Amino acid sequence: MRFQFALAAIAISSAVALPVAERSIFDKTSVISSTKHINAPVEDVIATLHDFQKMINLNPLVTKSEADPTNPNVIKVTDSVPLFLGISLPTTYTATFEAVDGGMNTDNAVAAGVSLHNEWRAVANATGGTDLTETDTLTANFLLSGIITSELTTSHNQLVDTLATQLEAAAGTA
Repeated sequence: MRFQFALAAIAISSAVALPVAERSIFDKTSVISSTKHINAPVEDVIATLHDFQKMINLNPLVTKSEADPTNPNVIKVTDSVPLFLGISLPTTYTATFEAVDGGMNTDNAVAAGVSLHNEWRAVANATGGTDLTETDTLTANFLLSGIITSELTTSHNQLVDTLATQLEAAAGTA
């Protein structure tokens, strides 16, 4: 079944993103949220969240990223999305980052009408560490939604684990 979904993804991956006003009745919106405790000061976590280029490059799917020379908050990203039997599909999209108090927001417009809004928030906790919460709102064709959700969850969990390891090592709490 994953093979059939992968073929559908390949077939429509060259489609351009649809504006929100033109969403399809076949689109599904999902909200995915996770929280990770990081043994590092909240200020360090927020500083890393505000380093957009670093955050994008922590994602294990990213193979290339380039900041827009006129707006460093806009980054052109190329991911290598695994499909099946070791085959992966490169996909390029634009991510727009916004630094906010306590974290960052990201809006991504991807091919095939996929849109993704990420909210990352860091909050100090009672142990002196930080709780980092990521909330993703994904809208995609229902045929692609499951695959995208799976890859998003896997890659962002790896991203957050790498981020935690780096911050904890820098804080001497690893």
